[in-house]
Amino acid sequence: MKFNHLAAMALSAGMLITGCGKQDTSQNTEKPAESSAAAPSGLNLVTLGDSISFGYGLESPDTERYSALLSNMLEQNDNRKWNDYNYAVSGDDSSDLLKRLNNGKAIRLPSADVIVICIGANNLLGVFTSYLEESAEEKGININTIDSMTDEELESLQNEMTEKLKDTDSILKEIEPRIEEGMNRLKTDLDSAYDWIRARNQTAEIYILNVYNPYRGISDSVIGTEADLGEPFGDYTQKHLDRCNGIIREFAAAHSDLHLVDIEAAFAATDPVPILGADNQEGGSAEEMQYLDPHPNAEGQKLIAETLFRAMREGA
Repeated sequence: MKFNHLAAMALSAGMLITGCGKQDTSQNTEKPAESSAAAPSGLNLVTLGDSISFGYGLESPDTERYSALLSNMLEQNDNRKWNDYNYAVSGDDSSDLLKRLNNGKAIRLPSADVIVICIGANNLLGVFTSYLEESAEEKGININTIDSMTDEELESLQNEMTEKLKDTDSILKEIEPRIEEGMNRLKTDLDSAYDWIRARNQTAEIYILNVYNPYRGISDSVIGTEADLGEPFGDYTQKHLDRCNGIIREFAAAHSDLHLVDIEAAFAATDPVPILGADNQEGGSAEEMQYLDPHPNAEGQKLIAETLFRAMREGA
């Protein structure tokens, strides 16, 4: 069934960037025989983040996500073993990450040699998820069960959402304050996460990724709806990503031991943007872009790994 309305945009922008609901999908790659206190041989790469770092949507996340690719690149470069400990969780925003740190989820962090942080997308795009969930709940619909809906139920949901989302002014009045709140949390949470990490690991190199625009080039104002943001959706997204990336940039600048990795620029130099569903896209219209998922595809994950690897080699 095709979704070429704002409901589809919001579902993909929100639900898919968060992994279709919050689940503890973190991957502890330790062998069962190891205790949490055991010191693994080799060097340790610890990754913290959301569904992008987890490898959501990949056929084989354990081998295709950027942390696995990066550890292989590092091993080949310096002939030393690198252990890939990926604690990313689909759906996490900065506050969720901080909670997981406080709950002791990243048990290899104190022994990490390199720590990679990729967080912030859900502080922005997750706003659409909560808005859609609340809008659907008003109609007695739980969107977490969308995979089990019939075509008729999906069509009814689409029609309900499309009708509600015609009132663009009302939408923006609800969404914009939520985006502001998410950005404010990102700023304070990053500082708190840094303090938490450094209290337990004073020597690890820390790399933080900024956020790429998965909707670059989408020219429709809001993907084929009667609603109108007054600008192309790709530009609307970029405007808010600039705020998000500005916070990440200021955070990195405030700490001389942090390395900012410009994933946004790497993705901006690609055509098409290497995200799930992009392989068959030929342009930026609503009809052509309706099946896009904002998560990086295998090529996108490789691009992140290569960009990180270059940053690590330049800083070595």
